Amino acid sequence: MNIDDIFKIPAIPAGRNKRKMPETPSVDFFDKYKDSSEMAEPSQKRQHMEVEQQQEEEEEQVFEQDDEEGGRFFGGGLTSEQHDILDLVDQYDAEEAETLDASTVKKMILKFEKAINKNQEMRVRYADQPEKFMESEADLDEEIKNLLALTEAPELYTELIQLGTVTSLLSLLSHDNTDIAIDTIDVINELIDEDVGTTEDQLERSEQVQNAIKALVEAMLENEMLQLLVQNLNRLDEKEEADRQGVFKVLGIFESIVSLDPKYAENIALKTEALTWLLNRIQNKSFDANIAYASEILSILLQDSRDIRLKVGELDGVDILLRALSAYRKKDASSEDESEMVENFFNSLCSLLNEPENKDRFLDSEGIELMVIMLKEKTLSRVRAVKVLNYALSGENGRERCMRFVEVSGLKYLFPLFMGKGNKKLKKTHHSAFSESEDEEHITCIILSLLRNLAHGDVQRMRVVLKFTEDDYEKVDRLIEMKDQYEKRDNQVREDLEHAKKTLSEEDYEEFEADFYIRRLDAGLFTLQRVCLLIAALSEESEGVREKAQMLLKRNGQDMLSVFKIIEEETALMADFIHLRNMAKGTNATTETKETE
Repeated sequence: MNIDDIFKIPAIPAGRNKRKMPETPSVDFFDKYKDSSEMAEPSQKRQHMEVEQQQEEEEEQVFEQDDEEGGRFFGGGLTSEQHDILDLVDQYDAEEAETLDASTVKKMILKFEKAINKNQEMRVRYADQPEKFMESEADLDEEIKNLLALTEAPELYTELIQLGTVTSLLSLLSHDNTDIAIDTIDVINELIDEDVGTTEDQLERSEQVQNAIKALVEAMLENEMLQLLVQNLNRLDEKEEADRQGVFKVLGIFESIVSLDPKYAENIALKTEALTWLLNRIQNKSFDANIAYASEILSILLQDSRDIRLKVGELDGVDILLRALSAYRKKDASSEDESEMVENFFNSLCSLLNEPENKDRFLDSEGIELMVIMLKEKTLSRVRAVKVLNYALSGENGRERCMRFVEVSGLKYLFPLFMGKGNKKLKKTHHSAFSESEDEEHITCIILSLLRNLAHGDVQRMRVVLKFTEDDYEKVDRLIEMKDQYEKRDNQVREDLEHAKKTLSEEDYEEFEADFYIRRLDAGLFTLQRVCLLIAALSEESEGVREKAQMLLKRNGQDMLSVFKIIEEETALMADFIHLRNMAKGTNATTETKETE
């Protein structure tokens, strides 16, 4: 039966003596047509009229019959056979929409396993005749995609584990047909996606769903899923659209796994060659969605693990990131997605610089020179270069790095930023990326690192101190201005606490008070403390700086005691914060407090 014939629109009834009109009829044709019509016999005309009347009556009866069933326009004007076909379609859709349960999942898995076995059998039997096993491959592809229905009932993922389906599914990642492997990657990506198990009304997964997804991931990891995924990264050709999408989805799997539990980051980074692939991928000079995603995955993996950061350093990751960033030393990215990629590069570099070993690699790769070049520009790289330099110059054994920074004219470009020059343009062009308070925090930390790491006899240290004596001590003015600014913000937080104590209930006030230190940090307490440390240190170095600072403080009704009071408060506040946080966690704060001190 041909379904096109069933739904074919019937032809319009035509008269017996219908004439065909030429494309460009002449006057003679119309005259001839008129004469022939007048010469027609009356009997022929009557016969023609009777036929037309009979057809009209038949059509009217059909219309009336359809109208009893709902009308042609309301019932669709379909024959009984057409109605039967549509009923079968509706029945099939209803079956497909049936709620999944353990029984239906088992049936689905059985068909899936049969499709795998059939395809393997046909491939072995007709290894040299692809046309013979292509049908089984198409059936297998269909059964793989049918597994996507499981995302509607993630609590049933345990059935996949119990039936041994995880092993069968992962075996397809090594299938000779990359289309089968890509479809398998797609299914895995969808099964563990962050949105699975959530709805518009329920934004968080239930504990049952969370445990089921985690059990599935654990089972996949035990069956070497990560190694198989990395193998696919190396064999997929991104010049092909389908392969390019496959690579993107592999990266999506990595992200979903780490978001499920950060501990899985080390499984990806330390037990596979994923880091090598990621570092190779970000060296591609042309921008696309996959290089952006690769930069994001690299940034995520580097966040919490010293072992991962050290391995990336050993793989020459510091130099690779610096080379990637060098393309943006004097220009901005051309799109929002590309800007996000550049942000990921900077974040990865800052994570690497948490380790002393990588700070040495940063120095050897001339990272300080590149960051100083970036300080000259009014680009996104200028904003992030300040942050990188803060990470690079801080910590113990930083003398060589600090000396290098001064020697390559870093002070020449740092202090105009300290004075706030160019901030208006940065706010206008990079309003979402540029935060003046964050910028001031990094700059004050850099200056403090220079004073801490450079010895009193070093010429480089003298040059730093002399910067604060130039132009009638204008930079000391700036320090006192910043102290006043951040102190007012801190006092406002204190006033808010006092107001909350009078207006809130005891329970709400306790919650408000628990966040008091965090609110002060958000208001700029850390920067205020750095500023006060600078005022105190520079006053010891230079009598002129001390006299200028005292004079400016006196104008504000203060003296040097207000500076020392803020410095002395820092340690006590940090201890209180750690104590409150650990009480919430239910852990002992003593050890952590000592480590922080």
